[in-house]
Amino acid sequence: MVAFACRLSDESIICVASNHVLHRHPFTPFDEAPPVEAMSFSAMPIPEQILPQLVGENFRHRLGTFPVEISNWLLRDDEFDLTVQLKKKLLASRRNEVVGLRPGGEEVAQEAAELVGQWAGVELASSGIDALVEASLLVADDLAVLQPVKSTDGSQQLLLNAAVVCCPSRWMLAEKMGQNMLAIHEPVAKYADHVGAAVDTYFQRLTVEKPVWRSNWIIQDHPALFQPQIPSGPLVKTPEELWIRMERQTLRRLPKTGGILFTIRGYQQPLPEYLSRSKQIAQNIRTMLERLPEDVAQYKSVLKYRPAIMNWINQFC
Repeated sequence: MVAFACRLSDESIICVASNHVLHRHPFTPFDEAPPVEAMSFSAMPIPEQILPQLVGENFRHRLGTFPVEISNWLLRDDEFDLTVQLKKKLLASRRNEVVGLRPGGEEVAQEAAELVGQWAGVELASSGIDALVEASLLVADDLAVLQPVKSTDGSQQLLLNAAVVCCPSRWMLAEKMGQNMLAIHEPVAKYADHVGAAVDTYFQRLTVEKPVWRSNWIIQDHPALFQPQIPSGPLVKTPEELWIRMERQTLRRLPKTGGILFTIRGYQQPLPEYLSRSKQIAQNIRTMLERLPEDVAQYKSVLKYRPAIMNWINQFC
């Protein structure tokens, strides 16, 4: 299926397969054309704190968490307002794609919402999932709530039972609802082997008093932060057109229900701009790309682009 949502008179907007409309505005959904004022958009540099670092000699998924002070729990920066505007638009026009609730999830949704509201200094007017939606507009982060649920064998699992996710990176919220962490990350190559059991153990030990943060990175051929669909093939022809996407994620235990609030803040920066920040940054990405196994490179959307990137990236190193 081909998208025809673009203005054909605008040479910077190109229609492509898989419903993706090529543009250069992270705050416009993947299948829409950006407003005229977006033509002057310039991405802010991804925060230095979350940039990927080389660890070890070989590729391995790592949990890589760090303590976070409550005062710095969620970030407000130059792209805060744009992110919240995107959320408002999606909640008004595509709520069923960005809001999820499973039976029994109202209580954890309410508690998570109140935690965010208290942090932001705002008393919420709603309850249940509507409170989580309200809280999501107080911050730039997406809010996903894991709820402890007893299995038929008496064991306890953490299931994704409430969420407001407006910036998915090529995954659909509806397909993740009601799943545990292992099932949620099933498409992530080598996740189960590298960190599957460790994540479950770590979550069991997470305490109310000690929230943590972590980050991850991916290279994509489309900048949209709201991008639930995977394109059927490459969208661009050269590395200069690629973007690097990073997420700052935090984890906080909920004191009453024992659930976990998982927050996700996404950033997109044109790959050439990112690599130009320093030789060390470029060298790190080059080494990380070299180390990626093929299945992980495929998951990170970079396998088909990697040969061209490796020839091109040396100019930044």
